[in-house]
Amino acid sequence: MSSCCTSKRPHHGLPTSAIMWQHLNFHQRHPGYTRKNSKAMPNTTYGMIPTFGDSVVIKCIPDTEINSVLQFCHSAPGGGHHGSTRTARKVLDYGLYWPTIFRDAYQFVSTYDKCQKVGVAMNRRHEMPQQPILFCEFFYVWGIDFMGPFPVSIGYSYILLAVDYVSKWVEAIATKTNDAKVVVDFLKSNILFRFGVPKALISNQGSHFYNRAMASLLHKYGVVHRVATTYHP
Repeated sequence: MSSCCTSKRPHHGLPTSAIMWQHLNFHQRHPGYTRKNSKAMPNTTYGMIPTFGDSVVIKCIPDTEINSVLQFCHSAPGGGHHGSTRTARKVLDYGLYWPTIFRDAYQFVSTYDKCQKVGVAMNRRHEMPQQPILFCEFFYVWGIDFMGPFPVSIGYSYILLAVDYVSKWVEAIATKTNDAKVVVDFLKSNILFRFGVPKALISNQGSHFYNRAMASLLHKYGVVHRVATTYHP
């Protein structure tokens, strides 16, 4: 039967860690142990050790189960793949203990295959998405750009197109030039008057998009103009 104690009396003035060490290494029973209070605890393979003199008991894990306990606290679905210190503290939070818990947790985490491939154990920086998730409706955000110049066909050498970021709907026309007037007319007839006023328009820094006429039109309808790098609107 496993030894246990719920007595609040100190063991000859020894700290709790010393009592645990004696119990684990020499199987010494606490002086407050009796058959009466031992029956209050189930008969298990774990050693029941008193802690901090407040009737709290923790289970001492045998060597054969240390790896499985660390595996559960580190890499189980709720483990989180945290560092060695936090993994060891999770073991303690579950009411489990053994003398070399922090050393074993460090060795386990530093040699855990999946964490080594990633390069770092999970910490608070990895717990949240690095970029906020944006929510928008159909036709709220459009990207616009020119394609060309192509070989001239019936006087047309460019294609001006706009793509809705959510539905991927495409509006495109053939144009003879790639100037600001063509873009303003296209936005009025193909976007604003057909799909309503969008929340934002994304384009590159080309002069046909980034100019006074475009700024005036977008300001009039309250459209935010987002400027991206060239070739990546």
